[in-house]
Order: sequence, then C-alpha cells, then structure tokens
Amino acid sequence: MVHHEQPVPHIRHEPLYADVIVPRHIAKAFTYLVPVALTQTLAIGRQVLVPFGRTILEGVVISLSNRLPSGIRAAALKEIRSVADGSGNVQLPPVLFELSRRIAEHYVAPWGQCLRLVLPKEPARTSSRRQSTKLIATGPDGEGLGESLLHVEPDPLWAGHVAAHLRTNQARKVVLFAPWEQRVVRLAEAIRQAHAMGKSMLILSGELAKAERLAQHMSSLTKLPIALAHVTSGSEQWRRAREGTPSIVLGTRSAVFAPLPSLGLIWIEGEEDPALKEPQEPRYHARDVAWMRAREEGALVVLASAHPSLESVFDRDAEPYVVQPEPARRPKVELVDLRHEPAGTLFSRTLVAAMQEALENKTGVLLFLNRKGYARTLVCRDCGWVPRCPACAVALAYGREAATLACRYCGGTDVVPQSCPVCHSTRLTTVGAGTERAEIEARRLFPHATVARVDRGTLHRADAVRQTWKGIMSGAWDILIGTQAVFQREQLPRRGVVGIMQADSGLHIPDFRAAERTYQLLDEAVSVARPDSEGGRVIVQTRLPAHHAVQAVLSADPHRFYNEELAARRLLNYPPACYLAVLSVSGKDQQEVEAAAIRWRMCLEQSVGREAPPSMLGPVPAMGKRPKGHHRFQTLVKGADQAGLCRLIQKSVDTMEQEHRKKRVKFVVDIDPVELS
Repeated sequence: MVHHEQPVPHIRHEPLYADVIVPRHIAKAFTYLVPVALTQTLAIGRQVLVPFGRTILEGVVISLSNRLPSGIRAAALKEIRSVADGSGNVQLPPVLFELSRRIAEHYVAPWGQCLRLVLPKEPARTSSRRQSTKLIATGPDGEGLGESLLHVEPDPLWAGHVAAHLRTNQARKVVLFAPWEQRVVRLAEAIRQAHAMGKSMLILSGELAKAERLAQHMSSLTKLPIALAHVTSGSEQWRRAREGTPSIVLGTRSAVFAPLPSLGLIWIEGEEDPALKEPQEPRYHARDVAWMRAREEGALVVLASAHPSLESVFDRDAEPYVVQPEPARRPKVELVDLRHEPAGTLFSRTLVAAMQEALENKTGVLLFLNRKGYARTLVCRDCGWVPRCPACAVALAYGREAATLACRYCGGTDVVPQSCPVCHSTRLTTVGAGTERAEIEARRLFPHATVARVDRGTLHRADAVRQTWKGIMSGAWDILIGTQAVFQREQLPRRGVVGIMQADSGLHIPDFRAAERTYQLLDEAVSVARPDSEGGRVIVQTRLPAHHAVQAVLSADPHRFYNEELAARRLLNYPPACYLAVLSVSGKDQQEVEAAAIRWRMCLEQSVGREAPPSMLGPVPAMGKRPKGHHRFQTLVKGADQAGLCRLIQKSVDTMEQEHRKKRVKFVVDIDPVELS
C-alpha cells in the first residue's frame, strides 16, 4: 500500500508591530516589525536589539499591536534583531516600567533616558558610571557601633507607629526629626518591623561611604543580612526579585530603582543631602522618586534627618515625628562677634583659649571652616551688611576686574558702594578665608599639636582617604580642620572643642538656600562636640550674630530657624512656596546661545494658556564650570502648580528642539534644582 504524505497546511502569521524606546535624547518611540520567532514571546518591558541608523541599539518595548500606526508604511519598517543578550527571561516589572514614565514626565526628560535607570544591568556593563545593585553580606557582627549608640533607649511608640503604617499597605510619608544616634536605632526598629511582615526594605544615603557604614550598623543591630548597592552587576538582585525573596537593600541614590518584591519601607537617611540629586539627565531627586515609587507600591517612606529640608518639614503629605535631643548631651555654645575683633581675625582669643584647654586635657579639637563658603562678595566689617539683589534677595557677586556687583539669578547689576548704606562705615571687604590658612595658623599657635586638614584638596586619593579617616576615627590628631567634607562619611567621634570659625560665610553664597545649608552645617558641627557635662564647648565666630540661622544654633531652637526661613521664602516666592526649574542653553557661539535662551523664554510666555503664568528670572550667564569654549545662559522659572509647570516646559522644549535641528545649541531642563550657585 502506498502512503501519500498529507500536505502541511500553511500557517498565516498576522504581522506584529512593536514601539521601542531607545536610550537617546529622543522623546518619541520608533516602530519595528516583530520577527515571527518572537511573536509569541515578546512582551512589553522586554529589552531588544534594534537597528538605529548605522548602528544597533538596545531598546525597550513599550507597546505591541497588530495594527500599523497611521502614516507608516510596512515596507519601510525595520525588524527587531533579537532579544538583548543577558536579559534572558527578565522582564521589567510593571511598577518600575510605570515609574520610569512618571520620572520622564516629572523631570521633562526623554523616556528612553529614564528607562535606563530601571533596566537590569549586565555584568559586561559594570564599568558604566551608573550604579546597579549587588548583594554584599556585611555579616551579623559588623564593626563597633560606638559608645553613643549603645546607650540609646528603644522607642516603643516608634515601633508601633511604623508597624501601623506598614499594615495599611498604603503610601505614607513620615519626616523623622532626630539626632543621628536616635535615627540609627529607629531605622533598625523599622527594619525589624518590616522584616517580620515579610516586606522588602530600601535604605538610601547620599554618600557611598555613609551607606557602607550604615550597612555595618544595621547588620550589627538587626542581625539580618544587608544587601549593599554597589557599582557592579545587579543580576543577583533581579534573581531574588523574580523569586519573590524579601530583601534589605542599602545604597546611594540609584538604589531607589532596585527591583524588590513586596516593598514596604523606603528610608532616606540624611534626606536633605544634595548628593541625592542626580546631576545628569534625567536629573531626578531620589527623595521624590522614592515617594513616586511608594505611591505605586503602597510603601512607607521615612525622611530622616537632624535638620530636614524645608521642602520636607512643610510637606503637606508628610507626617512629622520629632525626637527631642537630650539636653544632657548638648555642649556649651558660645558666641564670638568678629566685628569686635581685630581686622582679619581667624582665631579669636576665646577660641585660642578653648583650644589650649582641650589640648591640655587631650579631648581633641575640630575647626570647621567651609571652603565652599568663600564667595566673591562684599561685607561690612562693622555691621555685617552684605549687598543683596532687591528682586531676588540673594547676595550679589563681586566682580573685582569690572568693579561691579551682579545678581546671578536675574542679571541685575549695581556699582560697588564706597561706604556701607546701613552704618556708613567705609570698612568694606571681600569675604573669604580657607582651610589652608587655618592650618598654617593652627600650627603656628600650637606647634606641638598634631594637625590634619580635611577638604577636597586632601581627599583625592583612595589610599589617602582611607588613612585619613582611620586616623580621624581613632583620634590620631589633636586638631582636625575641615570643610563640609568632614561630615560626608560618618558621625565623627566627639571632641572637646568645636570652633566654627566663620559661621556666616555660607550666608553670602548667591543661592536662596544659603541660610538653610548654613544652619544644617552649623548644626552638624555642634553635634560633634562633647556634652557640657564633659567639658564640651562650641565657639561660634560670626559677623552676623543676629541672623536666624546663627540664633537657632545658639538657642538650640530649630523651629526658630524653620519658621523665619519659611516666611522669607514665601515673601520672595522660593520653594517650598513655589516649584522651581532651571532652563539652560549651551553652545560654542555666545550670540547664538544667548539668542536661543531669550527665544526660549518668549516661547514659554507665548505657551501659557489657562494655567497660571510662571514667573521668570533671566536669562543670564550661568555660574559654575563648563567645557572650554562653551557658553551657557540660564533662566529661573517659578510656578504655583508643579504638573502644569512641567507640561508647559515640555511643550516649550519640543518647540525649541524643533527650531534648532542642527543641534548647535543644547537645551537642558533641571526640575527642582538643588545647586544654583
């Protein structure tokens, strides 16, 4: 019998089209034809390799459809090459996929750039500047906790507070206002509560060194494994996320995107730290992204600090939880009015005497002098008057060559006065004295003392940094001189004397946050001194003793600072009284750049519809470093409605980039900027 083979029926595959976002400064998606081999397996959120011009790029599928978008010919479409190597079966979780879209909208950034933040990183790409997540077990023993931590009493009220919030599975935000030791103990309690409920935890810190030290503390206090986010492969964290294994992840700002199942708690340690703001596109702030994510996943966000930002203190969505510092732990704080000292005084007689006593008792000295506080501006030596812009209320920058005063916000200028308009004194001088001069003077005054200096100039080599901090923590030096860099790693050992050499120097920076940052740094410095009962003293030297930032430190009354500063912000319409954006234009041709900046402002003014028009300052030449041969102009935009402001700016960006297709100028948007000087 002859058997005839049955003909194989022809299976007709309906075409499938994918919209793919590529990691470029391009807002729109590109449509590709899906290969037959991938039609059954490709999904939204999957990484794919696609032809893009003459190269191959790794993109992300954001939509799939059997219908061809109108205006596109099927014959003109290119085909997806393959699923990206290394992505395997990894599919972007819907929560992170949606988070990337929200970030793109909020920060007026291309979605492709924002998707890169949440994608799993491949081991071959670990040299990238972007951070990913790796599990690093610190072990249950860790390093020594320090004497101050061991004596902090547990807080049952806090434990119950956290547990109640976690049980709701709804987004909550708490501002924890507490000294460092109190925060650490409460963080450990929050971890225990979340872990007992089978929830994952995410802990963020602005600096990597602080994150590493905090991981050691948490491992010792909770006896739980801590995953430290690092600049390496994140494949292990993605595997644990797929398996639904709860984790405790601790890292810097980019750790906010770590894939975690059943996320219950996001803790931002030192929430006011400017390092939580990403300086490159999409310029997100980890504190705000944490809240976006918490709203998607029903998590509790804790914003923890001894001196929270004004945005957090007066956040309507946040609930305050205040832990009062123990009066017995506070040092004696004394004021030295530099107006009554000889000209050029860096070490007052009071400070020298206090240092001499501390050196004799071997209790150690910290001299705080913030190099960043050196501002080219004038100050009256008799009354402390500083020239300020009448419109913007920031200190006017002093141009020595041009002999003018200029506002870096609105561009207004003024002549250099011959005398002080307040007290009519002719003793006007520029502000400035650095840590190098302080070191020379300290060595001259105390030739037998060991002296160390900590600033950006001394912390540039990794081996030197390790040795320096090892010496600091062991008390190897009698006198430690430092800028704000001395507070950026971990809590310093208590010292017998803390000398704040120019408490008002940071107030002269042309930035509306100058007073806030000055107060925070002064408060940090005070926290390093030993209690009064142990002879601890803080000497505050200043030419502006009546300023609310200085008075709040002297009186140990933070509410005095926050209330007065908020009143000033409202009067001048600065955050948190409004929402802020900086629009920058840069390029090689100064005239072209300035013309584009002016046109951008006009475009914004013309785009205003029913929404309240924003107020704008500038464009003016931008401050800060820039590539050689480049020019940059910026405009400061203030709005009452954040979403409306972002929509308005996005519309203007689209218009400007359409008008400048040759890319001779670059348009940059910074929503919620933290650095303006």
